[in-house]
Amino acid sequence: MLRKLLLVVLPLMLPTLVYMAYMLVERRRAGASGGAVQPWWVGAPWTPLIVGGVALAGLTLVTVALTGGSDTTATYHPARLIDGRVVEGETTPSAPAPGR
Repeated sequence: MLRKLLLVVLPLMLPTLVYMAYMLVERRRAGASGGAVQPWWVGAPWTPLIVGGVALAGLTLVTVALTGGSDTTATYHPARLIDGRVVEGETTPSAPAPGR
C-alpha cells in the first residue's frame, strides 16, 4: 500500500501540493497587506496541475519499470496454493548453460 502511495499518488498530487503551499504563502502576504483574500482553488491553473501530475506519475512509473525488477533471463514461478496457504510468486536465476 505504501509503495502504491509513493509511486503513484504522491507524484500525481505533488504539483497541486506545491501550488497549494505557494498560494498559502501568497495568501498570508496579501492578508498582511490588506488585500482581498480568495481561496486557493478559485484561480488555480487546473489543466497544468493535472497534466504535470500525470506526467510526473508516468515518469516515476517508467523509471521504476526500467530500473527495477529481476534479471531478464530469470525464471518466474507464479503464485500457488500449497496446503491451503498462498505462496507468493518468485523469480529464480536461470541455470547456467551446459558447457560454460
